[in-house]
Amino acid sequence: MVDRQQIRHAKALERRAIKSGNWGEWRHTPLPNGLPGGHGWCREIRSAYANDLYSVLIRPLETRWGLVHHLAIRTISNLEPPWRDKQRIKDELFGERFTAIEVMPPRAEVIDQADMYHIWVLPNQSPLPFSLFDARHEARAKRVCGVCQAVGDADHAGHCSESW
Repeated sequence: MVDRQQIRHAKALERRAIKSGNWGEWRHTPLPNGLPGGHGWCREIRSAYANDLYSVLIRPLETRWGLVHHLAIRTISNLEPPWRDKQRIKDELFGERFTAIEVMPPRAEVIDQADMYHIWVLPNQSPLPFSLFDARHEARAKRVCGVCQAVGDADHAGHCSESW
């Protein structure tokens, strides 16, 4: 049993690690049969990573966008990771080229049984249809399809089997 003093000490250590950025090395644990004792989506987890601050469960999902990786992130004392740490986790485990998203689902799909924070890492060539950078959207809108020669997403949608 963990007492309040141990919890306070763990939280203080975690806050220092978050502030300093010193997390230690990632340790990898393959989970080919899912999370032991897991139920629901936890049975689909295939690997776990941990360092001195965070643990990350990874669940690969085959989707119409391609292979997406669901990451469930937490600390021992359940501190919420700041945005920059989620970005760093994505970069260190998957690479800087990848896009990840955090989802606020419809109320009926909310599962809030543990203080875990979830992001989904998209396939490498799956940019989102929106961004903070207008130039990226302008470049996408001016693309020309190699199959039907349509210019931009609006002209291309619905009449060509080529996906971009």
